[in-house]
Amino acid sequence: MKERLKKIFMPIFLSVICGAVCGRLLFSIYEEKASNTLSSNIIYLLEDSSYDDYESLKAASLSSYIYYEDDGKYNAVIGITKNKDNIKKIEKIYNKELSIKKYLLNNEEIIGKINEYDKKIECSENNEEIRSAVLKMLELYKARDDIKIVKIS
Repeated sequence: MKERLKKIFMPIFLSVICGAVCGRLLFSIYEEKASNTLSSNIIYLLEDSSYDDYESLKAASLSSYIYYEDDGKYNAVIGITKNKDNIKKIEKIYNKELSIKKYLLNNEEIIGKINEYDKKIECSENNEEIRSAVLKMLELYKARDDIKIVKIS
């Protein structure tokens, strides 16, 4: 009887130990990724339009923009904000409805600057001041090659 119990409990015990070790290993791998995602901030990219090729983008008469390629299309971004209320003000200075895309950004320096410019936009009713803040945000993004954002939707 004792021998039979050993044959049953020994594999179960080893399985539980292996499961705990593997679970801890997987948890430690994904823990860092999850904390980075949770500490990220949502930003809104306001896109003017999408173009089929880079030449069409360059030919468009946009005053200041940044662009990115997604699924073979070149998307022109003319505004960045964290504040949903500022989206309407930015659309108003361009006199058009813009496409809004949500992204996650995990760069505290850039987030701080975006918050600063968002406050200027929020407090201002002057279109030139708002346009100046939007252009400064775009220049801030253009000046840095190390900024990584992740698309939400």
